[in-house]
Amino acid sequence: MKVAIEAHIRSRPALVAGTGNVAVKQQDAQLRVVADELSHRMKNLVTIVQSIARQTMHESSTMGEFEARFSGRLGAFGRSLDLLIANNWRGADLDELTRRELTPFGVLDRAQISVKGPAVGLNAEAARNISLTLHELATNACKYGALAVPEGKVAVHWEIANGAGERRFRMVWRESGGPMVTEPTRSGFGRRVIQLLTAQALSGEVTHEFLPGGVRWTLDTPAASVISANSEHSSAPKGLRSKRNERNRHVG
Repeated sequence: MKVAIEAHIRSRPALVAGTGNVAVKQQDAQLRVVADELSHRMKNLVTIVQSIARQTMHESSTMGEFEARFSGRLGAFGRSLDLLIANNWRGADLDELTRRELTPFGVLDRAQISVKGPAVGLNAEAARNISLTLHELATNACKYGALAVPEGKVAVHWEIANGAGERRFRMVWRESGGPMVTEPTRSGFGRRVIQLLTAQALSGEVTHEFLPGGVRWTLDTPAASVISANSEHSSAPKGLRSKRNERNRHVG
């Protein structure tokens, strides 16, 4: 893409001095900014995909196992990108992101997975990390937790509240009605995503509990670490957002 833009700039015919030439130079400068930004984003995306592939390969014992795990994680990553690109990288709606990530796992019962929270436009870093975390939590729930049985339930909710001098974003994953769960002794890439990597990326804290009633995962972080500065959800008055955007819907 960057090469094509640079070639387009070089192919422009020379113009006589004047306002037309100035306008062309301004357009060329803008195109170069776009090219540089695209190049930067593409390099970042390739690095992320390579990291996911490498980590997945290290924990997989067969090619089939690698393909299944890598395909699921790449799909989760891709869904977050779809939302960001559709919104011109201004942000990804958290409610829509959550429903997209969890709908494939809620096929047993339409009310098995519930999602609730105010409208939040996530920045790119938050969208990527939260989408991958939701995928890992749901994958584990399907294998060992609440989504492994028809009567199991998963509730996902989030809120933005005033903390000590700053707004805080809090997101909770709560399982119930599933089999008894115990904390695994092995720590793979999925568990590192759930317990460590997302918290580090978003400058927050994560608790991942294996309770008698089911798994509970909580992310608590400064709202500024997750909310896109360019999102329409971050600019609306707080009271209006609360009335207009509070949702309680089921996935499946």
